[in-house]
Amino acid sequence: MNDIQSNKNDNQINSCVIANLRHDLRTPINAILGYSEMLLEDFSEIDNLQDKNVIKELKSIQLRGKEILSIINQLLNQNNFHNSQENLEKNLTILKQVTSPLITVIIDNCQILKVNMGDNDFMEDIERIYQSSISLKSFVLNLEKLNFLTIPENLDNYTDVPIDDFIKTRYPKSLDNNKEITGHILAVDDNENNRDLLSSQLTKEGYTVSNAINGRQALEMIAQKDYDLILLDLLMPEIDGYQVLETLKKDEKKKHIPVIMISALDEMENIIRCIEIGAEDYLPKPFNKTLLRARIGASLEKKILRDREVEYLKKLNLELDKGREMQLNFLPDKPLKINNWEIASFFKPARQVAGDFYDTFTLPSHNLVLVLADVCDKGVGAALFMGLFRSLIRIFSQQQTLNGNNTEILSTYKPLETGWISSDIDTNIIHFNALQSVSLTNNYVADNHGDLGMFATMFVGILNPETGLLTYINGGHESLIVTDSQGNTKHKLNSTGPAVGMMPDITFNFKQIFLEPEDILFGNTDGVTDARSISREFFHQKRLNAILQQPFNSAQILVNTIKDQVLEHIGTADQFDDITMLAIRREKVD
Repeated sequence: MNDIQSNKNDNQINSCVIANLRHDLRTPINAILGYSEMLLEDFSEIDNLQDKNVIKELKSIQLRGKEILSIINQLLNQNNFHNSQENLEKNLTILKQVTSPLITVIIDNCQILKVNMGDNDFMEDIERIYQSSISLKSFVLNLEKLNFLTIPENLDNYTDVPIDDFIKTRYPKSLDNNKEITGHILAVDDNENNRDLLSSQLTKEGYTVSNAINGRQALEMIAQKDYDLILLDLLMPEIDGYQVLETLKKDEKKKHIPVIMISALDEMENIIRCIEIGAEDYLPKPFNKTLLRARIGASLEKKILRDREVEYLKKLNLELDKGREMQLNFLPDKPLKINNWEIASFFKPARQVAGDFYDTFTLPSHNLVLVLADVCDKGVGAALFMGLFRSLIRIFSQQQTLNGNNTEILSTYKPLETGWISSDIDTNIIHFNALQSVSLTNNYVADNHGDLGMFATMFVGILNPETGLLTYINGGHESLIVTDSQGNTKHKLNSTGPAVGMMPDITFNFKQIFLEPEDILFGNTDGVTDARSISREFFHQKRLNAILQQPFNSAQILVNTIKDQVLEHIGTADQFDDITMLAIRREKVD
């Protein structure tokens, strides 16, 4: 009994040693094959004679490397012989005798390449092949010095620990490993014995198992019911495993079901194709029951996490949709109706919520306020500040902020360049007071939220509908354009000050113009000009200018024309930024 136990222990130790030896021998081989393959790809389209000689040497390296790998796999395959120390040492002796000359050839090839190629970009990879070959040769030459039956006491250096001890030391079992994972599994196989075997094993593990005898039945069952995991055979009549997998991964509702392929075909091409199509894993027949259990458990755990993530995203999107509805409520629900004026707008956020906004509302004096703004950044943070900026402008613009003699106030504060172009003192003071909303908003945001670094580029204009007088501040926003009935540019409303909210006590200059009958005032956020196509080409200011230079007799037609061309330009690409436009046209009175 003791002899049996001793042999068992020896076999277990030798099995661990074989695993470590395979690792130590195959590691340099992996570098040799990998770097030589990359270099061959780089040289594959070169016709130079010298480079053809380089290719010849690289192919020789690849061939010898593959021969060595085949020998290692054959001689250190623990399934091919009894793991006694005697057999192990015999195979290692053969391995040393057969691989040593092959390694020498690789080293010679590397030295030839180093001489012929000189100093270039590829020399670093050649050196890696060379050093890996030297390392492999040194290891092979010293195989007989290894002490196969000694497990080192110092476990800090894991490279010398037999594989079983490595796993136990580095990855000790946790209590969670015994937790139960259940689920409904669909086993698809045209062989009855295979189906019965899978059903029996998985049922004992606590899973609910359904069977499909072929690919067609599997697709019908998947369409009618949700499964947590699918075990799918590859070769089946009518519809094979590839077709089932491809069909499943094209179904938006079912593509997240994990699929483990189980097949007697274990060629690398089959495995790669299945993984590329979307398989979670691949197991060759006959499969190891313990390995199958582990992979099913891992796949189901990932599905549980994925399902939780999907559910969380649904809830998050629901909240964002509510935020979108609330944000849309901040914007005018329909264009204002002002006699002899047409107002048009367009708003399309890049995400559920946006940082862009526009606003149109009337003051008690019946003057019209026009607002077009773009809060820095995107998403929820920008949307929250959008609501704040919009509300502050509305509140502050309806407050009389300056006290004193109107004539003195207007003589102290004047529009840039032109001075007061309107002789109506009352209208001027109303416009000037309303524009104080920009300064008040700036100070509030900078004083209370300056640490967040949030600001907005903003155009605020006050319009007298009777006379067409427009007094405005452009706080770092895109220039607004005024065109006549023929598309000629009459005014370009450039920036008169910095963005709003950057720092307190900023001076915002203002200007005045008159909008004449048939004039159109058009403004946009940078989401229009920065709109990107699928090839990442910008819509650009040139395209926008080309449209604005055309004659339009309607603000709405102008906005619709720009909208259609921008969205056509974006096509199937993701929208890069929020898109907002505002246009107002003074109608001609007969």
